[in-house]
Amino acid sequence: MLQHHRRRLTRIGGVERRPPRVLMRIVIVFLALFIAWYLITKVLTLFDNSFGKRMPTLLSIRSGNENVQVSLQGGAWQHGEIGLKLYSGDAISTKGNGDALLTFFDGSRLRLDQNTDVLIDRSDQYDQGRAYLTINIRSGRVWISTPIQNTYSGSILRTIQTKNFAASLPAATFALLSPSSITVLRATGIGIHLSLPSGTSDMIVGEGQSFSLSDDANKAIALGNDPYDFRDPITPLMLKDEFLASSYALLSQETGMGSEERSTAAVGSELSDLVLSSPSNHMHVTSKTISVSGRVNPRVALVLVNGQNIGIHKDRTFSVDMSLSKDITTSLHIEAQDLQGITLDAIDRTVFNDYVPSVEPVRFKSPVGSGQTLTTNQKEIEITGEAPANTVAILLNDYKLQLFKPGSRTWSYLASTALGNLVQGKNTYTVYAVDGDGNRSPARSIFILFSLTVPTTGTGGTTNEPPLKQNVPILPGSLSVTAPEAGSSTTTAEKEIVLEGTTSAETSSISVNGYTLSLFQPTKTTWNYIASVDLQTMKRGRNVYRIVSRNKDGEILDVLEYTINYKP
Repeated sequence: MLQHHRRRLTRIGGVERRPPRVLMRIVIVFLALFIAWYLITKVLTLFDNSFGKRMPTLLSIRSGNENVQVSLQGGAWQHGEIGLKLYSGDAISTKGNGDALLTFFDGSRLRLDQNTDVLIDRSDQYDQGRAYLTINIRSGRVWISTPIQNTYSGSILRTIQTKNFAASLPAATFALLSPSSITVLRATGIGIHLSLPSGTSDMIVGEGQSFSLSDDANKAIALGNDPYDFRDPITPLMLKDEFLASSYALLSQETGMGSEERSTAAVGSELSDLVLSSPSNHMHVTSKTISVSGRVNPRVALVLVNGQNIGIHKDRTFSVDMSLSKDITTSLHIEAQDLQGITLDAIDRTVFNDYVPSVEPVRFKSPVGSGQTLTTNQKEIEITGEAPANTVAILLNDYKLQLFKPGSRTWSYLASTALGNLVQGKNTYTVYAVDGDGNRSPARSIFILFSLTVPTTGTGGTTNEPPLKQNVPILPGSLSVTAPEAGSSTTTAEKEIVLEGTTSAETSSISVNGYTLSLFQPTKTTWNYIASVDLQTMKRGRNVYRIVSRNKDGEILDVLEYTINYKP
């Protein structure tokens, strides 16, 4: 069997040579390294924007907090907060009366008009002082002011992008921008450089000029028309724009560019980051609050007083009233921070609290007035009175009245032999009002001489009344006032007015400010009471009547307060 031999084609006149394997391997390794380098740089770009340091942007809300929203890294919209730090990829929008300011790392300030949406495309700082700031206006209008040349060391490229153009902003710029227009009030050099859509020439918009890209203008430029045909000088009517005028007034002072004097003041303020004008150290204070005020230089973004964020006014001053503690001394820590939260300066103060609280005393209405004495043979006496405004508790002989509601202007207390708080002989009842800070009013007292063998003198009532109880109302809502005006209050100029109302059929007695209505018959469902200046049951101003209905067992059915404002 013949052997089969593999035939190989060879070139005429020479021997076939294979490509060196080493060279092929080098090419493959090189390609792999190149692809790996490309992928790594793309991934790192996503995380750190081409290896740059992400710089924060500080959000300030001047008004309409509920109408200022932020979207962090493309997330859902949420309410913005004063002092919130935003970064590249974050967005902010305003609706309605929302008024928001953005302060960037280089000192540039951006104010958003109502119904405006902007995206922070880029806010990065690199080594050797290079930095980039790019803002995308998606809708609405913004006012931007950039700082003067010497306020930022290094080179920075500031860009405003819209769907129609990209604007490169120089130092000392004051400009109003929207997706289709730009108005330049100030800009260093030749002005703001605009990059228009591809296929058209770039252009410059200088100080005192405006440029508008309407739909017709876009079409005309696309057909070859000169973009400068749509650049015009600023007119007086443009300067009357409310947002433009208010933004210029607000931010020109903050950047120190309004006048030579303002620039000098700005340079002077650089000497100290934080200057405190009030309070002085070891100051004695005789009020419940103390004013903390001072001034900061433009480097300061936040002022904290005992950890509380204090707003900085447009003239770089701050002021706030701080509540003092009940301790003899109060410590204050005032701190100035930059945009990144780094403390630039701090001042500590200690003040002495010499405040003496003043709480008005209570007033007795029945059975006798403050300091007076009632002699009685009754075993049950209801003590009533008026409470000063802002009273949160009433203490009678150090017992806290359980039925008294904070803010109420009337109170009552039952003195009874059965309860053990009315005994044979002299009884002293001392009352205090307590305010929200726990301060007591001056004491007021009445005296009751109780003896079964003496007749009653004063306004104690009759001995046939059932024992009075201080229970929670059994039938709340059953007592009402129908005249002179239904509800809980009325205003009158008459010297005498009749209160009329309804009550439950279970009612056995009704009292008004401790006085039991003598004409009321048990089981009746209507009642009346005369409020009169001549009878001394009504005075000028505010009169509060505490109406109490009770059943045959002396239990409270319902309690009602009615106010008559007497204005003769």
